[in-house]
Amino acid sequence: MPYTNCEIDGGRTVGCKESLGGVKAVYIGNFEDIPAGASFAEAADVVTAVDTQTFYKFELRPELSSLVVNYNSDAASGTTFFEQVLSCTFQLLDSTDVADIRNLCQGRPNIWVEDNNLNVFLIGAEYGCNVTGGNIQTGVAFSDMSGYTIDFTAREQNPVYFASAPTAADALAGVAGATVSV
Repeated sequence: MPYTNCEIDGGRTVGCKESLGGVKAVYIGNFEDIPAGASFAEAADVVTAVDTQTFYKFELRPELSSLVVNYNSDAASGTTFFEQVLSCTFQLLDSTDVADIRNLCQGRPNIWVEDNNLNVFLIGAEYGCNVTGGNIQTGVAFSDMSGYTIDFTAREQNPVYFASAPTAADALAGVAGATVSV
């Protein structure tokens, strides 16, 4: 087994305070092992092409949804993986949501996550995302939440991939083969 050089080759400076937290939208596609695709093109963790795949856009309200990537490394076993956790909150209940929730719970989709800084991350690229929690709720008071939450978790060898050249009009504009449907 060949030895891989795990040495870092650069540092990082403190940047300006100009970014925002939160998730703006998610683009959910039916599962494919994206990195194994014939048209998968990536350099320095930036994806420029995938095999033809449709992603469905789900818009999210500000300050209700999040993406967290947890690092997991074990020196004793020599393993490292990255746990990607996406928590989405969708307001309002609709009868069509029940079928979508069931399908998401039973599947393992690939998901592109657009944050409020126009960064677009691919999670569940190789193994897909699994629904690990969530609920449908309607509160007690008039001001309480009426909608549903879904928590997706993926475990991958790569923390995230970035989409190439996202635009405000099309988050996946720079990823050949990716189609966005609303």
